Amino acid sequence: MMNILFLFLTVAGAIAALIALDRLLLWMEARGWIYWRKVKPKGGGLAAGLMAMHQLVEPDVRHVREDREQRHVANPADSGDTNVPSRKDSSE
Repeated sequence: MMNILFLFLTVAGAIAALIALDRLLLWMEARGWIYWRKVKPKGGGLAAGLMAMHQLVEPDVRHVREDREQRHVANPADSGDTNVPSRKDSSE
């Protein structure tokens, strides 16, 4: 009888500890410290990591990464600026 009670209390304690850990991780996620269950990370974290590893093997990959970053920053469609002068307007 004592073994069954001990087993029950152990399982109940483990479940309570897992629930408390989950609540702690959700609280940390709400503060923006980690990604847990509710919020998905933005961007390709795995792709960026693989690009960094590829950069170690082939150093000339660096210019491809820099070019992608520059195109992303320089794209006026992403910034919302629709009043960008065309090439014709800037030569006058």
